[in-house]
Amino acid sequence: MSKESDSSNRAIQVGATAGANVVGRDLVNINEASSLRDQNVKSLVLQLEQEIQDDQTKSQWIENLEFFNIDHIVDEIEGLEAKLDHAGRQKNIKLAMRHKEMFAKFLAKFSLYESAQILISKCLHEIHQGFEANVHPECEELSIAKIDKIIYNDVVSPIVSQYGFGAFSLDHGLVSGMTYWLADRCYVRWHS
Repeated sequence: MSKESDSSNRAIQVGATAGANVVGRDLVNINEASSLRDQNVKSLVLQLEQEIQDDQTKSQWIENLEFFNIDHIVDEIEGLEAKLDHAGRQKNIKLAMRHKEMFAKFLAKFSLYESAQILISKCLHEIHQGFEANVHPECEELSIAKIDKIIYNDVVSPIVSQYGFGAFSLDHGLVSGMTYWLADRCYVRWHS
């Protein structure tokens, strides 16, 4: 680039004021949908903390959470143990049962609060859709280790990153427990 064309792109902005951005050349705004989703999650967590403080409880589940209270049987393999056994994951059964129980206790505690129900239902729907989109299509072709890596990277970790803070504070164990809880209700499976 020549010196002449280089100097033609220069602007002096000393003392410049405007009702918005003062830009010498290009302004790039990036608005991500994920940041809006993050704000929604943060708002729900703050609402949950207020509900806990005010002891504001709810006696019934919201519809989006109630959705998972009904088993979704798609084949003859029902229940968590049967699903793990069928997928060749017998060594995971005891730990899976413990994770499922850990989530069941979390659910019993937090399902008293409407905002927690919303957060939990969002997580459960994300896990279900994550399995449908990323795990089930690969079950026949990939090894257990590769499937586990997909589950960790594409399902569990994103949920922990998005929901793992404040009073709601999900961790990998709880999200794994959600996964096993869903499997027990036939929404998640490790076979095609």
